[in-house]
Amino acid sequence: MSTTDPEKAAQICQQSVEKAIEDDIAATEPKERDYHRQSPYWLFTMIWAHQIWWIVTALCNIPVYLRLAVLPSGPERLNLVANASLINLTIVVLVRNELLLAGLYWSFNFIPFRRFYFHRMLHSIGGLHVGCAFATFLWIIFYVVELGKNTPFDAPLNIAMFTTALLLPLGISVIITFALRPLRERYHDIWEYTHRFVGWFVVADLVTHLALKAFTLSNPRDLFRTILPYLAIVCIISIFYVWFTVRRTKVTVNANHSVAIVKFKGLPTLNDGTFARISRNGLEWHAFSVATTDFEKREFSLIVGRAGDWTTKLIHDSVAREAPERLYIRGVNPPGFMHMHHSYKKVVTICTGAGIAPALPHIAQKTSDIFLVWIGKNHEKTYGKEVWDTVTSNLPSDQMLLHDTAVSGRPDIAALIEKVSKQHEAEAVFVVSNDPYTILCANICWRLGLRCYGATRDS
Repeated sequence: MSTTDPEKAAQICQQSVEKAIEDDIAATEPKERDYHRQSPYWLFTMIWAHQIWWIVTALCNIPVYLRLAVLPSGPERLNLVANASLINLTIVVLVRNELLLAGLYWSFNFIPFRRFYFHRMLHSIGGLHVGCAFATFLWIIFYVVELGKNTPFDAPLNIAMFTTALLLPLGISVIITFALRPLRERYHDIWEYTHRFVGWFVVADLVTHLALKAFTLSNPRDLFRTILPYLAIVCIISIFYVWFTVRRTKVTVNANHSVAIVKFKGLPTLNDGTFARISRNGLEWHAFSVATTDFEKREFSLIVGRAGDWTTKLIHDSVAREAPERLYIRGVNPPGFMHMHHSYKKVVTICTGAGIAPALPHIAQKTSDIFLVWIGKNHEKTYGKEVWDTVTSNLPSDQMLLHDTAVSGRPDIAALIEKVSKQHEAEAVFVVSNDPYTILCANICWRLGLRCYGATRDS
């Protein structure tokens, strides 16, 4: 059989799962949406945690703007705008700091009351990232205008300082433009490169601007009596420290034409509920949930399913015995929403296709009492014996529902969630799937009064 035949079979398998999910969405979503809108306060339910962060950002920045409005143009007004710009920029950077996020995820497991709402805000912290990014952009425009009013252009140093200030909003506008969701999804690689390299340029330009600003002062050391250089240092450390943890390590890749299991040995050995960022060339990075971890052997595995050009090429090369012998991996592994399994005793976990990967460590390590709903096609053959054994050997038969789309067609996810959540007395439902199906499951859980966790693409 030619290699293209198994590839076609893998594509058919993937299409079977996707078709079943699309059919389920088409059949269920209108009913769930209509129920959602029956509430007299349904408009308020459209304000999600992501938008709440925007509101918080606005409420924090508006008083500063009101203070700015009553100040005359001059050094005090310029300093206020500079401080507001850099404080917002520092927040933009820190909320994406993976060590800080790991600490917050861990500590939020121990909140004794309203835990779900704290989790919800933390999981949607991308809203704070976006809100402060827009605020930074607006404040820096104000800063450039004020700087232009207060700077005499009679010396090369002043002209250079103003030029570096002018480059800041230009760089940020490029980053924001490609971060808009339609462009981010269509030109993902460009978004990634502009976010990283233009972001680095903005930071370098900021440092240059502050250095020039210091030399315009009668005593350059006076700059260190302000918060500006210290905030810049925080941004630099937060952005660049992770690159000192990157290593190029040997990997073992076992693949069929649907998925690849990538095994890493040595340190760092990543924990359950986290994800790893890997790359073949050090430039294009992709994140995958840690599937299995063995701390005694110091090894862990990732499951890579077909989900784009990069993953398809990795699977194709691996099947053709041209798998990479080494991959780049970052040593810092931030947790994802699946880490919240630690907060509950009984949960229902719904996975579609290769979405089983982030559930595997929780199943193997018995993080919580899990009822698994796994929607796929020919599970054992498609995802391999290792994955199959991890599921079937760690869960009793009455705590897993393996829905084979080739046999049973579309799942009735609304009925499944209602049935298994009552049967298992679940405290929360976790969903690992694509965006539309995750949103559908969230709406069903909302109707049933269940806590629901799912992936967000909110940055």
